[in-house]
Amino acid sequence: MESMILQMADLAAAAFENTWLPLVIWTLLSSLAWFVLRVFDNTHPFYQYHTRLALIFSLPAGLLLLALIHTASGWFFSVSPEASLTFITLTSPLDIAFTPIEESSGIPMISLIHAMLFFLFSAGVTFFIGRFIIQAVQLKKLRQRCLFQPVRELDQLSPANLGLAISTRKRVQVSFLETDIVPVTFGFRNPVILLPESLRNQPGKLNLAIRHELTHITQHDFFSHLMVILTEALFWFHPLVHRLKHELVEYRELRCDHLVLSEKSISRKEYASLLLELIPMTNIDKELSVNMAQESSNLKKRITMITQQTNTKPIPKRTSLALLGAIFFSTVIVMACTDMQTQSVFDEEELNLMTDIDRTGDRGFHQVVIFMSEEEQAERHESKLEQLRMLQPEHIQSINILKGEAAVEKYGSRGEKGVILINTKLSEESFNTTLKALGMETQPLLMDINREQTADEDFFVVVEDMPELIGGLASIQREIRYPEMARRAGIEGRVFIQFIVNEQGDVENPQILRGIGGGADEEALRVVRQAKFTPGMQRGRPVRVQYSLPISFRLQGSETTPEQSNIEPRDNQLNEMIVTGYGGNGQSGTQIEPENSVQRNLGIQLWNTDNGVRGTVMDARTNEPVVGANVVVKGTNIGASTDMEGNFTINRSNLDIESSVFQVSYVGYRTLETRGRE
Repeated sequence: MESMILQMADLAAAAFENTWLPLVIWTLLSSLAWFVLRVFDNTHPFYQYHTRLALIFSLPAGLLLLALIHTASGWFFSVSPEASLTFITLTSPLDIAFTPIEESSGIPMISLIHAMLFFLFSAGVTFFIGRFIIQAVQLKKLRQRCLFQPVRELDQLSPANLGLAISTRKRVQVSFLETDIVPVTFGFRNPVILLPESLRNQPGKLNLAIRHELTHITQHDFFSHLMVILTEALFWFHPLVHRLKHELVEYRELRCDHLVLSEKSISRKEYASLLLELIPMTNIDKELSVNMAQESSNLKKRITMITQQTNTKPIPKRTSLALLGAIFFSTVIVMACTDMQTQSVFDEEELNLMTDIDRTGDRGFHQVVIFMSEEEQAERHESKLEQLRMLQPEHIQSINILKGEAAVEKYGSRGEKGVILINTKLSEESFNTTLKALGMETQPLLMDINREQTADEDFFVVVEDMPELIGGLASIQREIRYPEMARRAGIEGRVFIQFIVNEQGDVENPQILRGIGGGADEEALRVVRQAKFTPGMQRGRPVRVQYSLPISFRLQGSETTPEQSNIEPRDNQLNEMIVTGYGGNGQSGTQIEPENSVQRNLGIQLWNTDNGVRGTVMDARTNEPVVGANVVVKGTNIGASTDMEGNFTINRSNLDIESSVFQVSYVGYRTLETRGRE
């Protein structure tokens, strides 16, 4: 139940984020147009009708065009591999299992509100669509009970009506009902006209009623009426849609009256008299069909117009249709040009961030680091940061802004424009709520728990036959793409992913240990989830094996491309490679570059602890920590991998640090073997 509520909440939040601004724009434009129409109420019914029709149809059309534009932009810009994978390594990690961290109890209030709104919207749409279906079934049953004849074969049909019936190019049929009903027409391909039996012996009034209904058919009013009803069902919550639909019915009949009376042979007095006779008659399914007197309340206005207007004014068909097109397309285009990312706290092109997950729980918080692209950007977004501060203290521990020397000292040249540090609570909900507020994709979190594990939670670090990536690195290289957002922002760096290869060779629980933002984290997770391995084998049976995978994103011409090595990979490592992207906007391509012969050296520091051994792995030249390095006690399957600070812990109380030989390996470095010392 809780999962369903959260799914509903996510759908509602996504729908609101993508539609609120276009809806506001449509409401403002339509309200202004509607107000003008009300002020100039004497405007020709053609203008009144077509303007309202354009306003109603522009609402779904604008949202549909907006969705198509975003879909098309995804096709053209998300698949361009401007730059791709630089190098990939696999290292065996800690000799402990991962378990999902405990989720916060209860559902957040904002999620409950979103879920309730989604339920109300769905209930409203279901009600209106259900009513539409019921009325359609009733009309179908009514049609099956009637005896029809082609309207052209009526003996009393006037020559003018015969010509109009032929001009429809449809097989229009007519039926007479004994019940006194208001003349009605429905059906699109094969339209029918239902008339009261009382009109059969009154040729004059019969031809007036048929003329009116044939006019509806020639104007395709039944089809447009159906589209208006469906639009009303989808946007039932908008009062202006209901108002426009109600007035549209009134002006549709006024427009039809003008078209009928444009025939000089028709008597205005007889036509008005017929409308008066229809007042007490029954309306059949007036919501779905097109009746001669859809609303009795507007008959007085129609009769007044008929009797007082002595000279028929020229009917502005072309100018009215031109107005319809102008209003429709202008409204749709304005809605479609809406920037759908206004709900993000930061613009995509300005967002350059890194995520740092506290996997062990020792630090006490996860961190999102946002690197500013302009010196004034931190101040410019100060008001928007208040939205994040509203998540405190439930989800965020602290938000700090580093400037000048403080930012450069901690993050180097990447932080010279300023850095925003967001420290979130350790829960997955808190971390992902923060990512959502930043307009980023959420990601699953796993935490290291130093405790006894069940058999299902165990995995191996080293096994007799390590898993192998089916298709090799080429299978990943073909799929991975440099995200357009990261390319535009010049975002480069290394994304660290950790996952488990299960007994079937599938990837389980991939998680970002450290990310760089700009869509690179999501792209790395995407290709890792698709990877397929041959399962690892231990004593003749498949077992779960844990891997970590650093993926380095580099743009063409980057001066920071890491050095490569020609050392032979270990069993738990993939061959090293560079995949460089090239080309500007609209261009794409990848190139696999050969490995070079540069090798680097590793350094390690070891300490005895009460429960085993802890240590730090670093680059021997720069003393920078090496993340994801593999540390194994030689001759055993006991080992660990280094964290974000290059630290590792091997919890084995009987491990002798002096007599044990430790093997340290990482792609791009010489394998280091060293005997421990106190």
